[in-house]
Order: sequence, then C-alpha cells, then structure tokens
Amino acid sequence: PNPLNSKRGMCNPALRPSDDHPRVIRGCLRLRRSHIAALPKESAAVTVSVPDRPTTITISKIKVVKYRAIFAREPARAWIDVALDSDCLRFADAENRELSETEREKLVTELKASSTALRSPSEMLHDVLPRLFRQLGRSVASRPIAVIVVMLVITLGLTSGVLKTELSNNYENWYPQKSQAWKDYTLQKERFGRYNRTNMFLVEETLGTYGALEKSVLETALTLHNDIADRDDFRSLCEKDATGNECKPSLSILSLWSYNSTVLSMQSQGDILSTVNAGASTVLLDAVIGGMTRDGSNAITGAKALQVIMSIQDVVAREDEILKFENDVFLAKCDASSAANANSHSTYCNSFRSYSDESDRAIAADQNLMMYAMMLMIAYVAVVLARRDLVESKVLLGLLIVVNVGLSLGVAFGLCGYLGIPFTQMSMMCIFIIMGVGIDDMFILTDAFDREPVSLAVEDRVGNALGEVGGSITLTSVTDFLAFSIGSMIDLPAVSYFCVTAAIAVLAVFIVQITFFAACLALDARRILSNRYDVLPCILRGSAEVYVERGVENDEKEVNMRELKPKGTPSTIAKFADFLVRPWVSGSVILAFAIVGTVMATSGLTTLKKGIKITDFLPEGSYVGTYFAKRDLYFGEIDTIEVITKATIDPSSPQDRALLESTLSEIEALDFTVGWSSCWYNSWSEWHTTAYSSALDGSTSMSDARASFDAWLATDDAKEKFTNDIILDESVITTSKLQMLFLFSTMDTDKAVVEMYATREAADPSGSGFALAFNQNFLWMERFITIDSLTVNTLLGALAGVFVICLFFLGLSSSLLVCSVVVLINLNIVGLMALWDVRLNVASLVILILSVGFSVDYSAHIAEGYQVAAAKGLPAEAAVKVSVTEMGVSVMNGGVSTLLAVVALSASKSEGFVVLFKMFLGMVTFGLLHGVVLLPVLLLLTGKARDRWCTKAE
Repeated sequence: PNPLNSKRGMCNPALRPSDDHPRVIRGCLRLRRSHIAALPKESAAVTVSVPDRPTTITISKIKVVKYRAIFAREPARAWIDVALDSDCLRFADAENRELSETEREKLVTELKASSTALRSPSEMLHDVLPRLFRQLGRSVASRPIAVIVVMLVITLGLTSGVLKTELSNNYENWYPQKSQAWKDYTLQKERFGRYNRTNMFLVEETLGTYGALEKSVLETALTLHNDIADRDDFRSLCEKDATGNECKPSLSILSLWSYNSTVLSMQSQGDILSTVNAGASTVLLDAVIGGMTRDGSNAITGAKALQVIMSIQDVVAREDEILKFENDVFLAKCDASSAANANSHSTYCNSFRSYSDESDRAIAADQNLMMYAMMLMIAYVAVVLARRDLVESKVLLGLLIVVNVGLSLGVAFGLCGYLGIPFTQMSMMCIFIIMGVGIDDMFILTDAFDREPVSLAVEDRVGNALGEVGGSITLTSVTDFLAFSIGSMIDLPAVSYFCVTAAIAVLAVFIVQITFFAACLALDARRILSNRYDVLPCILRGSAEVYVERGVENDEKEVNMRELKPKGTPSTIAKFADFLVRPWVSGSVILAFAIVGTVMATSGLTTLKKGIKITDFLPEGSYVGTYFAKRDLYFGEIDTIEVITKATIDPSSPQDRALLESTLSEIEALDFTVGWSSCWYNSWSEWHTTAYSSALDGSTSMSDARASFDAWLATDDAKEKFTNDIILDESVITTSKLQMLFLFSTMDTDKAVVEMYATREAADPSGSGFALAFNQNFLWMERFITIDSLTVNTLLGALAGVFVICLFFLGLSSSLLVCSVVVLINLNIVGLMALWDVRLNVASLVILILSVGFSVDYSAHIAEGYQVAAAKGLPAEAAVKVSVTEMGVSVMNGGVSTLLAVVALSASKSEGFVVLFKMFLGMVTFGLLHGVVLLPVLLLLTGKARDRWCTKAE
C-alpha cells in the first residue's frame, strides 16, 4: 500500500464513502520495465476488477513514475495507481482510446502476474481474510440456531475428554528435568528407591534455666514421640533398618536415653546435662538441639529448642494409608500435646503432607475471591452493553461471555484429557486468560457490528462486522497461541502443561467467538428488530413501534419504520484521539514514556531478585509457616547430602579405596557439613583397625582387605545399618550410598547455590564421574540457576514468533512497532517487579509469558485498525484517529474488565495471589498505556515520515 498525501482525484484523503462514492479503495502495483513497455503511452486509464467489490470507480488517467533514485538496485521498477471495479477491466490511452484485444490481454496478464508476485503477505491477507470472514459471518447469521446447536454438540463432545483428565499435584513437575540435579535424582531413585517422608516436631522453651533441656520438657517430648512411635500403624509404615523388621531410630536428642521414659525419669537435671555432654560424640547435637548455651569450660548448660525427626516410607501403593496416618495420628497427637502444654512451652509440628495441605487451603480460601473477580468482569461487560432503551440494550448478549468461557475451557480441558496432559493447580489460571481474551474479542466484534448501518440486513451487518475485525481477532489469537506454544517448551512440566492448556483454550475461544457468539449476535439483532426486551426476549414491547429488517417488503400492513442509528462513537475517545495527534502532545508522550521506561527498565535489570520464599504459597497464620520460622531460627535447614558412588569399587583395591577416601575427605572439609549420619566405609575402616590392629590404608594387602571387607559385611552391625547402602555384584561394589548431614542456607539462595557446586566438586574431585552428591533441595536450586536463561529464552522466542506472525498481518514497519511496544511493556513489568518486591521465579515467569500475549492484544488491534485506515488512502494523522476512535474503546473495555478482576485478588491473604495481583496490575496498566497512547503516537510519526516520502516520490 502506498497511499499518497495528494490533493488530486482519488488520492484526496478527504474523499469519504458517500452515495456518489460508496467505497474507495486504493492500492499499488509494482511494475518492471517490460510491464511499462506494454503500455501504449506513459499515461493510461486503468480499472481493475475484483469480484467482491460492489463499486465502480473510473479514473481518467494515471501517471507512471520511475523511481530511479529510490530503487537503486532495480531502477526500472515503477508503481502505478489502480482503482478496483466489480464489473470490468478496461484500459485506455491518454486520448481515451481503448487498447486492442491483444494489447489488453497482454497487459492484463502481466499486471496480474506482477501484482501477485510482488504483493506482501500482509497485503494478500488483507484481501483474503475480510472476504472469508464476511462470507463466514453471513453464513452464520443466516442460520444462527443451527450454528449454535452444532457448536454445542461439538464442544460438549470434546469436553467429554475431561473424564480422562488426570489430576496432578506432583511436586516433581516443578523441577527442570534436563538439569544435572534431575539426572542425579533419577539415578538415586533407580538404585535406592524413593526418599522417605519426614514428620517433625519442634519444642521451644526460652524462659527456664535449662530451656528445652529441662527435664519436664524432655519428658513431654518423649511422651509425644512414644505415643506416635509405639503405634502399630507407625511400625508398619516407618523407615526400616537393614534387617527390614525394625524401625530406624528417630533423629533426636532423646536417643541418648534410648527413647525410654523410665531411664529419663531416673535422672536428675544434672545427670541430664552430663548425658547430653557425654553424648556429643554419638549424636549430632547441632541437628537436634538449637540455641545452646555453654559455660566457661564449653560444656552445654541449656538449649532453647529441640527437634524430633521421624521417618516413614514413601510407598505409592500405600499413599492413602500414609496420608491418613500423618493427619489423624502425627498431626493430631502433636496438636493435642501442644495444647496441653501451652503454658509451659511451645510445640510446633510439620508433617510431609503439611505444606501441600496448607497451600491447597490457601487456594481454597481464595476461591471466593476468584469467583468475585469473575463476577466483576461479567458485571462490567453487562454495564457497558446496557442501554436505557430496554430493547436496544445488550445485557443478555454480554452475559453470554460465561457460556463462551465455559465452552472454551471445556474444549481445552477435554482435549488435554484426550492428549494425556494432566490438570494442575496452575491450569485454573486459564479462566483469567479466557475471560480476558474472550471479553476483549467480544467488545471488538460487538462494536464493529454497531458501526454497521442499521439499514443493512442482519446477515450483512454480521458479515461486514466480522470482515472488518476478523483479521484483528485472528492476529491476536494466533500470537497468543504462539506465545503459549513456545512457553510449553520450557523445561518445567507444570509450566509446560499450563501453556499447552492455555494455547488450546485461546484457539477454542477464537473459534467459539466467530461462530457461536456471532450467531448469538445475529439472534440479538433480530430480537431488537422484533421489538423484544433485552433480558426477557420472550416479551414484546407495545406495538407503537415495530422493528423490521431493512430490505424486507411488507405490502399487507402498514409498518411504522423507526430509523435505527448505529451506536455512535463516544465523544470522549474521539476527543482523546484529536488531542493525541497534536505535535506537542506526541512529543510529550514520547518523552514521558522514554523517562518512565528507562527508570523502570534500569531498576528491573539491575535490582530484580530471583527465587521464591517457601512461605509465599501458604495462607496467613499457617502453622507450617510458623514451624519454618522456628526451624530456621534454631537449626537452619539441616538435611542430608547423599554421596552416591557411580564407578565400580573393588574393596581390595588400594586405588579404589584411595579415591573413595579422597571423596570423603573433601566432603568432610566443607565448612557447612555437620557429620556422617551413615558411612559404611568409615564403619568398615574402624572395624578393620580393631580386628587387624592396623589401619586400613595403602599398605593393606589386597587379600587382607578382601577378607576384612567380607568379614565386616557379615557382622550384625553392618547388616543392620548398611545392607541397603551397598549394592554388590559378586565381589565388587557397583554402587553405594553414604549420607552426610549439613546445614543448608535456606535464607540465602545464592549461598546455597555455591554450597551445591562445592558439594558436587567435593564428591568427584578428580572429575572422573566417580561419585555424585545429591540433595532434594538441589532440584529447586537448579531451577533457581536456570530461571534467568529460561526467562530470556522463552520471552525472546515468544517475541520472535509474535514478530513473524505480525509480519503476515501488519507488514514490516507496524510489526516492528508492535514488537517494540511488547518489549517495552515487559521491561516496565520487570521494573515494577523490582520496585514492588516481586521475585523472578516460576510463577512470575508464567505471568511474563502471559504478558507477551496480552501486550499483543492491547497493541495489535490498534495497529491493525491503522493499517486498514491507511490502506484506504488516509494520511497518517487521520488513520491514527480512526484507529484509536474505533478500536480504542473496545481495547480499553477489555483491559478494564481484566483490571477489575485483578483488583479483587488484592484482598487475598496468600502471598502467591498478592504477587498475581501485582503483576497482572502492571501487565494491564502498562499494556493499555502503551497500546492506546504510545503506539498511536509511534504510528503517527512513522506514518508522517512515509507520507512525506511518498509525496516527495510523487
């Protein structure tokens, strides 16, 4: 398209559709030298026919201009103005002499070939899509009931896949499965089975002289422990020792008294302190008592807290039994003990299921908020479409958004069920996506319908409306689909599942809008024409005025025809468009957005924190959050590092033993390790030293080492403790497991990452793959490490995909502008995250992916409206006014409805929903400002530059 800012003939921008000129369409054909040579003279009258254009325009003559200076590489190329005509294709020279049949056929062939070959994809789409959507709209509006029934049948059929949908809250879905930690985790499970489930309680006493080492406090803790441990269900589920018959002892200071209440009751307070100090060599005190106090001789005199860790097996087949035990036994008894002893000390409890239960409770508590949010969106739609005239009002049409969303979600979840994609908690966010996209498209389609002359038949109005905005709706739907499709490639299954569901839902709502909703729009128009009330369409208003469809003759009775006028554009938005195109306003907008964007982008890129707080997804006042706070205060995160040997070890080989000893020494030298909780090699070495009266070292012969290992492995102690830690293949160890307790830096993620790398390096100092070090926390730490690259790669991929799609719809310049605006919106959101203490993590990454799609929605409609207006020959300023006036209200209505829903979430007591509120607020606010204010100004500036270039070229 090359509309010239000219004062002559059809180039005159003031030429508007009228009775004399119903539709003026202007286009360009690029011609090579051979095409120009085919013309009889430099001037000719050209009229090109296009079948679906119901107009005839005659141009007296045109002028062929060769742009040698502009087309330096192809100086012979020229442009020629053409008019579109529905009836004929006629050529004449300057004297109006018609060309001969041969001349005409030759020129027609070459012009068509040139036009087809040189037209851009966006030009072709602007021809094809409106025609297709007009035909679709007319077909749907002519048979609305049939379309509605067919769509209901299809959507309900696809929704049946929900019955096959698998509900999944597996925490493993949140870990990157191409990471080193996941590979190590998989190897650990394959060789040694699933991790055990830990159930813990912490007793705090800060007032007494001895604190948690007070005899009465110890007795209370021991009573609670034994009430749980002596039960048959615990004995059945507990982690077993190597014999497989007895429960492994719990990790606790109470082990010093062998969990025997009689032994503890016979000791005085002084005896208790002596036992604790004497047991320092056999119990890792840092892991079981916290806030210790010592005297001048470094002897322990008291402690503020103690904790007890009880392990049970994580057997999938017994999951229901395990969950019942943790809730009805462990937590119930722990709560009872806490209540009974509240006056003397405090008890804090946490089972393996507790975090999941409490996060589910947070979501359940906010379900009402989500319902209120959706009700606000629906109410806003109803208010916007309401009219004082109860017949012309469209409240019932607005309420259909509930049906649209329901059908779209049913299709999305149903197809995911058939495809085997599980339903996760994150999948519920699709409701907001579909509500936002659906309402936006509904406003755009409804406003386009209202702009059509009421004198047209309903089929033509629906067809023309769909033809006008169908391309715009298609563009936003395809870009949203592509953004989510790229997001589905993220190496996080939970996010990938969500993005796949969202992508399907976006396509579903697009199809529902152009079929089901378009049919409902036609029915609502017929309701108005038949003078029926909005919410009660079965009731006719009085017969003073009768609405009939235009063009339908009625000779049998006199009809009082009320001339309906299409809804006018609100004067406010028209005034805003006039204000926006003023030179000083445009300059101020550019300056203001540049300043704010620079500040926000700098803040986001330099100060944004990453990671996640473990308490973010817990409800306010959760007992789990309190437990975590106390645990971090007194113990930090004490946990176990598993050192797994991958290489084959021959116990008789001094080289293999030396390699293992080097690994153990490196692990022990780390400043955050506490001590070995299970180490078969140290146990064997100590036994060998006692049995052979010599150390197990390089001087030990291979035969002695072999005999020593076999003899030690046959002892009761080794059978009880290490049978499950060593996997033998004849005489060699194929793999083994050693466990080291360490203090994990939960409050400092960057430090924790350094510790993870240090542990891995210590486990394999030679770099030969001899051994690996693994802890379950390494899984989320890997996610923490990769979140930067995941974010950048995903957003860049989504942006690149959006740019390619926009090229097909908008052309190069508008596509660059739209993508630039999307980048600016996301940079502003990142800045808001930094200023509002929102961290970069998986949850915020998902919303950033959403922001790419929503940003395109806020921008593409404006850009598409501008493209259509400019293609009709309007100069840049007029095209911007038309775009903002016609599309601005619809875009803002869609954004405001989403904003209302988001504001409702601000009342949440859950940090996760508060973060959702903050990011959605930024996404909608920045999206609307950039899409409705900045983008029109950018289009104006680039359009004026184009107009000046075209004028100069002409």
